[in-house]
Amino acid sequence: MSADIFINYRGIDADYAPALLFERLSRRFGNRRLFLDDRTIAPGEDYVRRLLEGVRASKVLLAVIGPRWFARDDTGARLIDNPNDWIRRELATAFECGVIVIPVFTEGARPPRPTELPDDIEQLGRQNGLPLRRVRSGDDIESIVRRVSVYVPARRRRFLLIVVATAMLLLGVGVVLPSVLSQDQHPSAPGPGTTTSVTRTTTTTSQENRTTESSSTPPTNEPELWWEGTLTLDGNAFSTGYTLDTSPPSRQPAGDIGLVCQLGCAANEIGGTEFAAWTDAGFPAREQCANLLNSNPGQRLLSVKVGTKACFGTVEKRVGHLEVVEISGRGQMKIDVKVWNVPPR
Repeated sequence: MSADIFINYRGIDADYAPALLFERLSRRFGNRRLFLDDRTIAPGEDYVRRLLEGVRASKVLLAVIGPRWFARDDTGARLIDNPNDWIRRELATAFECGVIVIPVFTEGARPPRPTELPDDIEQLGRQNGLPLRRVRSGDDIESIVRRVSVYVPARRRRFLLIVVATAMLLLGVGVVLPSVLSQDQHPSAPGPGTTTSVTRTTTTTSQENRTTESSSTPPTNEPELWWEGTLTLDGNAFSTGYTLDTSPPSRQPAGDIGLVCQLGCAANEIGGTEFAAWTDAGFPAREQCANLLNSNPGQRLLSVKVGTKACFGTVEKRVGHLEVVEISGRGQMKIDVKVWNVPPR
């Protein structure tokens, strides 16, 4: 199966963006439909052939442009001026084959002007692009997904249409369609009378999970516990962020909770989807966090020290609270986290 979305980037310039694009877009389109060199090309494969085949077969090429996109080699010459520069070859191939090219601008980047580019890729200077900022990655990714979806149908929609069409043929529209749509909207909601066995999380090196228990019948007025444990953030070990919409959390360069890193990682600030500081005694309940976040929208950076408490939200609208329990250096901290699931409708 050929990939529909090709991620083009310069290694010394890209920072967090390629991995973040791959992880977030995979949720919508499926990882087999994305091409990222170190994720897609298997050991032993012809690197040159696979790259150019990947560009030609794609429908959309995302050109990641950061502040060092115009980097120079040891002689002082710009890399992009070399006809064998892989960034240039991939872009030139995309323009030749009619692939849609969407520039994605990271922190500190500016759009290149056509006059700054070699003739075979000067079109890049006329392409309208989209931002991908670390502290607003959730909103920016959604904008990129919406634009890519114009050319590439999302996996979920395609899968749902296949399921519905098959079900219609087998059992009839009137019986099956409402059932399928209901399952799609609430994939994790238990049916009436359903019980769920106790789930336990185990300890890993980068996520020190406390053993937690949850069932399909949460306490009154309190949604089901999604995950509880300690996140270890360490810029030196490339554990810079986590998405909390998986249980246990998945490592991401910039997730729902992560370090703020430019040339180095900050010791007194974290970034994510949304935060609201908690200043009262003890810890808030889920409803208190939801109300606090709703009354303080748009805060994606949080100044922290040991003992800082806050409520946070995730990309998929889960809510939780955190406490910073250790800061051992710049870009090195441990954060206790509790996340509740999205309440069933």
